[in-house]
Amino acid sequence: MFNIGFPELLIILAIALIIFGPNKLPELAKGLGRAMREFKKATEEVKESFEAETRDLNELKDVITEENLLANLAEEPPKDSEATTETPTPIEASAQDETSGHGDASSMIEQEKGEREKREEPEEKKEGTPSHG
Repeated sequence: MFNIGFPELLIILAIALIIFGPNKLPELAKGLGRAMREFKKATEEVKESFEAETRDLNELKDVITEENLLANLAEEPPKDSEATTETPTPIEASAQDETSGHGDASSMIEQEKGEREKREEPEEKKEGTPSHG
C-alpha cells in the first residue's frame, strides 16, 4: 500500500513505542484501525452513490434522445414507400449505432437530418420542372 518493507515497519513501530509508551500503543492502533474502516466505508458509499446517479443520468439521456428521434420522425412522414423501407426505426438506429461504436445523440440527429434532406431533394426538383401535358 505505502511500499513499506519489514525493516521500515520495525523502525516505525520502535519510534511509536518510544514516543507513546507500551500502554497507549494498543489504544492508538485500535483507533487507527477504526478510522481506516470508517474511511473505507465512507468511500464505498460515495462511490455507490456516484454510480447510481451516473446510471440514472444515462437512462434519462437515452429516453430524451429516443423522444427527440420519435418527434423528428413524427414531424416529417416519408413521402413514398421506398423511403420507409430505407429509414431504420429509432430502435434499429440505436442498435446499429451501439454495434458500430457511434452511439452519441448528435450523430443520430445529424444522420436523421441527412436522410430528411435526401428525401426533400427530389421534391424540389419536381416543383421546378415544367410539365408538358
